[in-house]
Amino acid sequence: MAFWEVLRFRRRKPAALQPDPAMRAIAEAISRNLAALGLFVDSRPYGRSFFEIKASTSSKLITTPDGTEASGIALLLAGAYEPPSLVFEQINSLQRGLGRAMVEAVIAGVKERPGAFRRLRVNDLSPRLPDGRRWWEHVAAAHPEFDWLITHEEPFGSAPRT
Repeated sequence: MAFWEVLRFRRRKPAALQPDPAMRAIAEAISRNLAALGLFVDSRPYGRSFFEIKASTSSKLITTPDGTEASGIALLLAGAYEPPSLVFEQINSLQRGLGRAMVEAVIAGVKERPGAFRRLRVNDLSPRLPDGRRWWEHVAAAHPEFDWLITHEEPFGSAPRT
């Protein structure tokens, strides 16, 4: 960090560094819902407009998509994005139905403050299902009240090796 950035950071008023109350309320609701699933949860604000939430069946908060040790989810609440967005960064479920339960817990938390996050973003690493769609496409179809931005990559380990 450059010297001038340190000075600029110090000049900010303490209130300007506090998370937006609506963002905090959504982060708390999501965290509460994930904890109700029996997950270990860590929620951290970054300035006024960002929250990072991790939840896992492991106290180590393992959330890697190819993990074999634990199920988990990692999220970014990005109030400074245009439009404000909730980003599903990672998700892994070793237990049938837990992935959907984690996503539903997150969506229920977002719905506690309608309109705060209309855009939900995800990079879908899931394989195609028998109907030709991927897992996140089914989730988006079940929740048309949100604007979904779904990017696709091939599932872990499926890319040809060179």
